[in-house]
Amino acid sequence: MKKITTAAAALALLAGLAGCSLFPSLPPPPDIAPATPISVLPPECPFVGVDDVSPVRIPKGTPRETIGSVLNAYSGWLNAGSELVTAWNPGRAVPENCVADLAARNSEAYSSTLFTTHSDVAWQGYFAAVKVMNQQNLAAVRVAGPETGGRGTFELLQEIDSSATDSGTFLKFDAVYRPAVAGQGSWEDLDKPTRWYVELVPAGDFLVINYVETKPAAGYPAVP
Repeated sequence: MKKITTAAAALALLAGLAGCSLFPSLPPPPDIAPATPISVLPPECPFVGVDDVSPVRIPKGTPRETIGSVLNAYSGWLNAGSELVTAWNPGRAVPENCVADLAARNSEAYSSTLFTTHSDVAWQGYFAAVKVMNQQNLAAVRVAGPETGGRGTFELLQEIDSSATDSGTFLKFDAVYRPAVAGQGSWEDLDKPTRWYVELVPAGDFLVINYVETKPAAGYPAVP
């Protein structure tokens, strides 16, 4: 009678299992369809993705640089969505409510990004006033069509007094808003020489507005 050693038995077992895997490969995972993009506007409006509503931030810089960044951010808000509305016009008639809805989304994005958290009535009223100005610009673009090239901008008239420390920046300057079409719209008197008082505090690599006040600036010729 032959004796089969443990090693021989193991070899025989392996031979019998030749061509068979002790660990069979798993079937490939099913294809997962990419998530359907979600528009921030109602279904009757053209598609606007979350990334399409992106506020202009205020980077850290010298006081004079920060003045320019503040005016650039406000200009960005007042004109936010103009390129989108321009692109809507060639393909379809866009319902009027889409402009209001886009202005509301812009307001949410800018007020929550450019400012420290404020939920009191005064701040909400301020944000609502800027939203109305943005909506005016969007409505003008919607009516005028793609040939409209101009956008409203802020112009710095002069820096009055500014300072900056590690804990914050204070700005005092005069500026005026130049609408795309002079004499049209209501701009909370920003289209006249205006004295700005702005306090900003650090937020990572950027600054956010903790206080802002505007009032008429004297000593300038009347804006036509």
